[in-house]
Amino acid sequence: MQRAGTGLIAATLGLAACVHPREPEVRVDPVIANAVLASAAAQVRRCYRSPNTSSASRRIVTRLVVHFNADGSLATLPVLLGQTGVDADNGAEAPRMAEAASLAVIRCAPLRLPPEQYASIWHSIELTFSPLRRV
Repeated sequence: MQRAGTGLIAATLGLAACVHPREPEVRVDPVIANAVLASAAAQVRRCYRSPNTSSASRRIVTRLVVHFNADGSLATLPVLLGQTGVDADNGAEAPRMAEAASLAVIRCAPLRLPPEQYASIWHSIELTFSPLRRV
């Protein structure tokens, strides 16, 4: 078994989800955690709308933390953890990339995830939006 917080789930279209527990660590089956997080990532990925930006903005990787209620609704608005790949060519577009990532999460709420896994897996997750990454 693996502790929550140690697994990484990457989904197509550059959306990855990581479990980062905000509560005391709980042991979870990594197969179950991966399946739940893949489902969350797939739901959010369908709601992502790439902003009309330059090709240089595709190098920007945006990380959000999202806190959910047990019914899949948002407990809080997504919080920007950070962005990488920002440089002189695309720095002005970084806020638009962060906004697009946040709006994808907001559009898709409530997520439909197994309620029995809420406390141990998906009450708080980190989503990474990376337009160039194809998994």
